[in-house]
Amino acid sequence: MEVIISDNFIQKELAKIMRFSDDRFMKYLFKFYPDLRLYLCQLLLDDPTLEYVDIQNVERATKKYKGKFPINDFVGRISEDCIINIEVQNNGVYEEEYDRFRAYGMFLLTEQYTAGDEYQSVGKVIQIIINTSGGLETLNHYKQHLEVMDMKYRQVIKEDKLTTIIYNTKYLQEERDMAKELSELDQFMYLMHNNELHSYSKPSKKLQQIKEAHAMYLASEAERFGYYKELVDEVYDRQKLSRAKREGRYNGKKNVLQRLLLNKYKVNLDKELAECTEQRIDDILEVYLNNGTLEEIKRMIG
Repeated sequence: MEVIISDNFIQKELAKIMRFSDDRFMKYLFKFYPDLRLYLCQLLLDDPTLEYVDIQNVERATKKYKGKFPINDFVGRISEDCIINIEVQNNGVYEEEYDRFRAYGMFLLTEQYTAGDEYQSVGKVIQIIINTSGGLETLNHYKQHLEVMDMKYRQVIKEDKLTTIIYNTKYLQEERDMAKELSELDQFMYLMHNNELHSYSKPSKKLQQIKEAHAMYLASEAERFGYYKELVDEVYDRQKLSRAKREGRYNGKKNVLQRLLLNKYKVNLDKELAECTEQRIDDILEVYLNNGTLEEIKRMIG
């Protein structure tokens, strides 16, 4: 039976995947880009000496809490005695979500017990929650480090095996000077919250690579919906180009170049491009993607 997907549904889904904070993108990033996976874990843990991050899971959890799945974006092992769980939450961290996050953290601990480990050898679990929306009234700072505390004596219980760090990105602009250069971590959180790089900061090579990875992710998602004709935004055109180049489709590359030139320069060079070889199309595309001028492109066409 044919499944019909409405334009309204597709538009909503596309709006989600356009955001860097889309949890599916985070799964994609951690699964297919090991260098960026390590880089982000170093940032989030403030530990540049971290040497590896082994994937334990990038799928949703199979066990429910209160009838719902914990949002399990990524679980990895960063040492023999430490597991990291990274979550992205775009709908706020309220009581139910917080309970589910902590329940999943406890599950990661008890899973080690059931594996036969002694308590002293059971590794720590560090949860990193990137919250791009609202939440509990007590979650009112950019970065909050949660541990078990004795409320009577206000003492943190140091032996707690589960630590939760929440980044509430909505408070970044309140607690940092946006007119100055931000740290790499703050730049990443700014990107997650605003869907663009911070204009006063020079992004690192790794942050640029995250943008490129997101572009490839957009291409794969657009293909999944079979919705290329409607994706007129240049970002999508660039990704269709990447796909066309990989598959070696001459017509696909030529058509994308035609649309890019029309959208950016408002010129129609279809007839001229029809005379170009595939290699020349490739060369022109490279010039375009490196911000070449229209005059340069016309000279290449001949």
